[in-house]
Amino acid sequence: MSNVFHAWSNGRWISLDLQSNRYSMASTSVACPEERERLTETTARLRDCLNSLPAFVPPLHLVWRYARAAHAARLIRSQSIACQLDFLRASRHGTAPVGGETIHCYASVFQHLRNLRLRRPRCLEDSVGGYLFFYPYIASLELLVGVKQPPFSAHAWLQSGDLILNDTRRAVEDYSVILRFA
Repeated sequence: MSNVFHAWSNGRWISLDLQSNRYSMASTSVACPEERERLTETTARLRDCLNSLPAFVPPLHLVWRYARAAHAARLIRSQSIACQLDFLRASRHGTAPVGGETIHCYASVFQHLRNLRLRRPRCLEDSVGGYLFFYPYIASLELLVGVKQPPFSAHAWLQSGDLILNDTRRAVEDYSVILRFA
């Protein structure tokens, strides 16, 4: 498996080298004939009962699972992307197949608990923590890293099929996927 991933963004190729933990941009300004396909994305919507804290208290085992996942993501946030992906690979356990409505429920719990944090984590830390939280429940979970330019920007988010779990469609639609971790 190659440790270099490529994405097309605004007339340029952008590469992610996992070994050196660096992004690089191709020097050519000639438009490439290949165009990336856009994923059909939808956003995970918060349920109406999430408007106030007393109206929605998630099950204690999910609160505990979120706390452990967020703590683990915080501990490895300074490591390279490759090390973080290795950590996620090592943390995998079996998954149970769930329906779309159940995925929405878990996404709502995750977003609700994430909003209770004093400091909102950056996108990669948030996505790593979310991956650890969701993985036992959602079999088709993917952590995506996207890039865009100009100016250069990288972003990470979680997705299950066409459902974006920890972000909005508008926030990720301009990014070209450079890394897809399933």
